[in-house]
Amino acid sequence: MYYHCRSLKYVIYGKVSPPPLDTYDDFDLRLYKFIGHYCGFFPQVWLSRSHSSITGFRRNRRLKGSYYWAKCPGRRQRIKISKDNVLFGFDIIKGFPVSYCHWEGLMNTITDSDNFENQNKDITKFLNEIVDFYKEENEPLDGECKDWVDSGCNLDAFLKKYVFVERDQIVVPSLNLKSAKKIICRNEKQKKKLRKMGFIEDRIEIKNVMPHSF
Repeated sequence: MYYHCRSLKYVIYGKVSPPPLDTYDDFDLRLYKFIGHYCGFFPQVWLSRSHSSITGFRRNRRLKGSYYWAKCPGRRQRIKISKDNVLFGFDIIKGFPVSYCHWEGLMNTITDSDNFENQNKDITKFLNEIVDFYKEENEPLDGECKDWVDSGCNLDAFLKKYVFVERDQIVVPSLNLKSAKKIICRNEKQKKKLRKMGFIEDRIEIKNVMPHSF
């Protein structure tokens, strides 16, 4: 199943688009523009494949209050927890695939520049430097370093074979929420609002998942 998380105030019984550009920070804009060069559309609506835990719908049980600290490559960001989020599940969604672990590993490198050609050069340089470091330390290659070498240290081959492959994420230009086969909300109030919009009651589940871990 493919999962998409969205605040209830942005839910409609029909097709939704990505958030307005002015809601993104520079970090995110550079990332999504980079993907846009390869998938053909920008910005994107994101879905996770099989793993609802990477949608942002749940938070760690040890965290208290209305904020949590999110760890991203090269930064830590204080993100407000939305108790109004709703999780939509879809049987089949055709989109542009993105491997979560490989994408996360490249994020910080991509945002060093807002120029597409320079971003590609930065990725190549970054991966080559890591491989050289492992070789100098006589350490075995693993993760994206091993995949980089397996791709012949060729960026196009690396992206095609390891990064833009369907493992756990896809992006789409828009999403029809009406076609969701499963809808998970947190309380009866949310369920009532979803019913009034037109969503089928049998597809709506109430689950208080806030204490669960990511």
